[in-house]
Amino acid sequence: MTGFTQRLAGDRVAQIILGLSALFGLAYLFNDFGFAAPYPANVVIKAAGIILLAAFALQQKHPILALGLFLGSLGDIFLALEPTQLAFGIAAFGLGHLVYIYLFVRIRLTHGGRAGWSRIAALALAAYGVVILSWLQPYFGELQVPASIYNAIILIMAVLALIGRASPIAVIGALLFVASDSVLAVRLFAEQLPWAGWVVWVTYYLGQAGIAWGLTEPAPSPE
Repeated sequence: MTGFTQRLAGDRVAQIILGLSALFGLAYLFNDFGFAAPYPANVVIKAAGIILLAAFALQQKHPILALGLFLGSLGDIFLALEPTQLAFGIAAFGLGHLVYIYLFVRIRLTHGGRAGWSRIAALALAAYGVVILSWLQPYFGELQVPASIYNAIILIMAVLALIGRASPIAVIGALLFVASDSVLAVRLFAEQLPWAGWVVWVTYYLGQAGIAWGLTEPAPSPE
């Protein structure tokens, strides 16, 4: 947390942007506890937290990262609409993850990779992806192809985060995103874990925030 507070200490604009983002993220959390804002205000609240993270990335002079975050907020909007536009939401999130993949690949090529535990963790994550994707296949229905492609994209994104030399907080953010989407997929397609909406939101918001914060940090030098 020391590096976090040091970066924020002299940047009042960043403090305001991130503070507002966190407030909107917290406000939407109440959506799963019986305190939902009326439609379409709930759509605005849901998207605003991530849009503000995109604004933070722009303020930190990372426009490509801002694009990925904005695409995530667009996915939030599609999923929160009535009726839900699931296919468009999957497409928006998938494009956002392709942006993250580009950024993690660039870090890997520029700053080198990690060895040891990160490779083992990447293999374990890939194995997890194969298992959960195989289990969910019968539940995807007519969205089998886009849902499978999307889940493969997010797993590739997280694997690249693990094996490159991105900031640890960006790696944690990527893994939280995998956790969030795993629970969401089980809820949406397998119709299980109906109580876990708050888990999806907390891990998702913290995942996006971790990626936003971590990818605006200078990457560590190769060992």
